[in-house]
Amino acid sequence: MGAFDTPVRGDRAATIDYAAHAAVTRSDAEEGIVLLKNDANLLPLARTAKSILLIGAHADVGVLSGGGSSQVYSHNAPTSGLIVPDEFNKGFPGPKTYHASSPMTALQARTGARVTYLDGKDPRAAAAAARKADIVIVFGEQWTGESIDVPDLALPDAQNALIDAVARANRKTVVVLETGGPVVMPWLSKVGAVIEAWYPGTAGGEAIARILTGEVNPSGRLPATFPASLSQLPRPVLEGDPKLDRDAHPMGNYDIEGAAIGYKWFDKTGRKPLFPFGYGLSYTRFALDGLKAEAKGKGIAATFAVRNTGSVAGKTVAQVYVAAPGWEAPKRLGAFQKVDLAPGVSQSVATMIDPRLLATFDTATATWKIAEGDYQVMLADSAVSIAQTVTVHLPAQTLDSRGK
Repeated sequence: MGAFDTPVRGDRAATIDYAAHAAVTRSDAEEGIVLLKNDANLLPLARTAKSILLIGAHADVGVLSGGGSSQVYSHNAPTSGLIVPDEFNKGFPGPKTYHASSPMTALQARTGARVTYLDGKDPRAAAAAARKADIVIVFGEQWTGESIDVPDLALPDAQNALIDAVARANRKTVVVLETGGPVVMPWLSKVGAVIEAWYPGTAGGEAIARILTGEVNPSGRLPATFPASLSQLPRPVLEGDPKLDRDAHPMGNYDIEGAAIGYKWFDKTGRKPLFPFGYGLSYTRFALDGLKAEAKGKGIAATFAVRNTGSVAGKTVAQVYVAAPGWEAPKRLGAFQKVDLAPGVSQSVATMIDPRLLATFDTATATWKIAEGDYQVMLADSAVSIAQTVTVHLPAQTLDSRGK
C-alpha cells in the first residue's frame, strides 16, 4: 500500500470533515439498532414526560466501543482521548474506550424533559431515583474485543440485578444494550422496552436518542439468535474458555451441532429462543403477502408484496427461507430485502435465491449438488414468523465451486 514508503505528511487530521463522517456512522447505527420489546408503546418517548432518568454505562458522556482491532480512533481527532478512565487496564485489546457521543446530551436536545444521570453503582439509590422519574432508561453494556471473549451471556458487574431493581421501582423502564452479541435477559418481563444498540460508533449517542424519540423509526433485525438461557445452546460451557485459559488454545470440532448453527440449531431442536434470528420491531406495522416462487436459472426467483399498515413511515426486512428434506436443519435463509414505506403504501419485491443455498457441497468433487424434489419457499418476518409458503419443484443439478 506504500504506507511506509510514502508516509502521510502534514496535519492531515485538520482536513478531515468529521461531521460528515459522523453522519455516515450515525446513519449506519440507526439502520442496525434493533427494537426488541415495546410494551404499551412506551417508545417513542412521550413528549409529555417531564423527567427522564438515565442509568449506567457512562451514558452521560458517551457510548461503548469494541476492543482490539475494531477500535479505530485518532489521537488528533476532536474526540480523541479517553473520556472515561480505562476500566480494563490490562493492555490489549484495551483500552476500554467510549466514543464521545453522549446519549444524555442528545436526549436533552430532543425532549422538553429534565434528563438526569446516575452511574448505577448503588442499585438501591438507582431504584429510589427511578420511582420519582416519569421514564427510566438503563444502559447495559458488555465489552468484548479481539483475544478476549465473554465467559457467558450475562451482563457483567451485577447489571442484571441493577436492571431488575430499577424495573421493580418503575415499570416505565427502557433498557438500551451496548453489546457485541446476544445476552440473556432475566428481567425482560419487568421492563417496558428493550433496544439492542450494539457498539453504535462515533455518533452512537445521537443515533440512540433519535431512535428513542421517534425521530428515526427502528428497522434493525437480529443477525444472531438470542437464546433464553445457556442450556438451549449446543455448548453451554465452552471447551477451555480462552478468557480463563489463554494458553490452552482449545479446539471445537462442531461434533454436536455440525452445520446446524445459529437459527438452524433452534429449528432442528425445536427450542424457543428469547428472540429469533431476523427479529425486530418497528413503530409501525407491516403485512407480507402475495408470495410467488419459481425455478429460474439454477436458483429460485421469489416475488411478494410488503405493505405498511400502520400510521407512520418505516422500514421492514422481509425474509425468504427455503426448506428441503435431508438438509442439516429444517430451513435456510435464502434472501432478504429491506423496504422503506410510507403509511398505507404497498411495494412489490423481487428476490433471487442463490443456487448454492439450495445445494449441499460434495467435498470429494468440490461441487454443489442440488437434489431433485420439492422445495418449500417461505416468506417471513423472522426465522420463526412465517407468513406464507409455496412449493417449487427443482431438477437435479451439479454446480461448480462458484455455484455456476
